[in-house]
Amino acid sequence: MKQLDLFTAAENAPVPAAFAARPRPAAAAEPDAPRSAPPSAKARIPAPRRVAPLPSGNPRDAGRRLGEAVAETWHASDWGGSRIDIPVGIIGGLALFPLKGHTQDVTRIITTSSDYQLLQGYREIYVHTWARRPDLGARMAPLMGWLTEDGVQEKAHAVRRVTETALRHGILQLTGSPDPCHRSGTDVMSWTITALRSHGARRGLGEYHTPPELCEAMAALLVGDEPPQKGRRFHEPAGGTGGMFRALAQHLRRLYLDPADYVWALNELEPIAAAGAAVNAIVWGLGPNVVIACGDTLARGDLQEQAVRERRALFEERDRILARTAMVEAVREARALAERIAPTV
Repeated sequence: MKQLDLFTAAENAPVPAAFAARPRPAAAAEPDAPRSAPPSAKARIPAPRRVAPLPSGNPRDAGRRLGEAVAETWHASDWGGSRIDIPVGIIGGLALFPLKGHTQDVTRIITTSSDYQLLQGYREIYVHTWARRPDLGARMAPLMGWLTEDGVQEKAHAVRRVTETALRHGILQLTGSPDPCHRSGTDVMSWTITALRSHGARRGLGEYHTPPELCEAMAALLVGDEPPQKGRRFHEPAGGTGGMFRALAQHLRRLYLDPADYVWALNELEPIAAAGAAVNAIVWGLGPNVVIACGDTLARGDLQEQAVRERRALFEERDRILARTAMVEAVREARALAERIAPTV
């Protein structure tokens, strides 16, 4: 079904349709352009290139510098203020870019896009994510709502500045490898959220993300050197953006195990942090058995059970929508075929 081409595996995924269109200068942006895919929607970049090395330092330091640079750029813009969903949504979108292993080409495509293409490209990245993982896509809602707001075109300049800052500071080198082990070198979502929030805001939320060094030490103690049985469940009752899961996944890989063979259950009170955990679950390759709940675990003891039920319902809804979409596409193609082969009167 051609309608599903956009939702192929990440390593074979096409460039999102808006980015695949021929670039135009910002002055020619189309704020009222329709959201249908342009004819070049199936454009693909040829064979993958090796991911460029990090600008400097190790992934952890690069992640911290990325978060600080994004926060500085955003707070210097006209839209800075206390609203962090936009810059965090930009970082999430870049981390989720479905084409992996093409860092230089993807950078060129994004930086030469028009304002309309840039905003539409972020929309399509999140649509692509929802189509593959509706459960995690739904949890990312706090990071994508701004893309559907009235007047979003007015934010295009700030969005572009944050995007270019993230690209300069290595977001695609950190998250653009086909190898999930390479993508798990740091938690770009945590560093970005932490840098964007003021100290007072973090204190008020009780939000202190666990240092990665401590997570790695805890993971080594929890799992040890004996490979855990496949299907084991790891549960984080106050997981933030999932830093403990990153450390556990990397520890499992050091034992020559696949994190996708395990079950990952995370609860988080703050919606943007929970959305960041959903992004990370895909970036880090945690696999199909991830359930992220958002709410107060002290007030609601059944958050995980509720999240499991919602997850099942979201996959069923996704399948119904895609089936209807595929049917509409099939009818359209059948009509076009009939018109071509029908005898002229």
